[in-house]
Amino acid sequence: VAGARGPPFAALPAEPGMTATYALNDGQSMPMFGLGVYVTRPGAETYNSVKWALEAGYRLIDTAKLYRNEKSVGEAIADSGIPREEIFVTSKLWDSDHGYESALQACKRSVAELGAGIGYLDLYLIHSPNTGKLIETWDAMLECKRMGLVRSVGVSNFNIQHIQALLDHGREVPVVNQIQMHPLLYQERAKVLQYCLEHKILVQAYGSMFFGDKKWLGDPAVQKVVAAHPGKTAAQVLLRWGVQMGFAVIPKSTHQNRIVENGGIFDFELSEAEMQRLSSMRGSLGAYWDPLSAPVDLGRVDRGRPAGEL
Repeated sequence: VAGARGPPFAALPAEPGMTATYALNDGQSMPMFGLGVYVTRPGAETYNSVKWALEAGYRLIDTAKLYRNEKSVGEAIADSGIPREEIFVTSKLWDSDHGYESALQACKRSVAELGAGIGYLDLYLIHSPNTGKLIETWDAMLECKRMGLVRSVGVSNFNIQHIQALLDHGREVPVVNQIQMHPLLYQERAKVLQYCLEHKILVQAYGSMFFGDKKWLGDPAVQKVVAAHPGKTAAQVLLRWGVQMGFAVIPKSTHQNRIVENGGIFDFELSEAEMQRLSSMRGSLGAYWDPLSAPVDLGRVDRGRPAGEL
């Protein structure tokens, strides 16, 4: 969006809510809210988390090969009785599968792992730029889209230089960049957020609730905002901050009451002063990796075709 300045970093849905969607730059749409299943054990823990989330009204589930729980996600969705087209399923290509052929095979495996009841991915992301071969890996992602294995393709943990490498080689723009994003990182990552806004790339935030870090959840800046919203928790306030910033959010929980509680963020609003108070926080969680600083490695650039030649 030339000349636009965030926040918000995307055009917010007219009526924000659990099933409200953002328009993606490829014409598809994606729920603004969903369940993440990072560090959720395969089997009953993942199955129940997804089951409870769907029962609570969630319609986006975010998994990855790395999480080893794609099969459990697929089973819970299939057993839910909810039509497949009403649920948005995301998975991610792991670092060890970069490269054209490897990425194609990995996508096929993820779709197969999710099961016949799923059949395709709504969104497939390169999990990080860490192992490079970015152009040929991206070309494989686009081929997966052409083959009907996925509807939309995007990236995760990419910084400006990684996305720019794709554009410099005439490739299709990612629809999403999923990055760690919360008030503690906001100022540090303002440039990549602005870049994504200008290129109509939706930012999907992970780590929204400070990874459950009690020190930061109890920080006076957070607690002062919580105190102004009786009945709301620090986690809900932080998720609400993300929503009002124009991010898609994917809170993770394995507890049914928390899964329901995390969805309770659409019946209150933070004031401009409260948003500023949270946005001015600085600090580090130390809980996550930071692939945004990875070098740019293109790999082969002859496996795909620039966007204008498709």
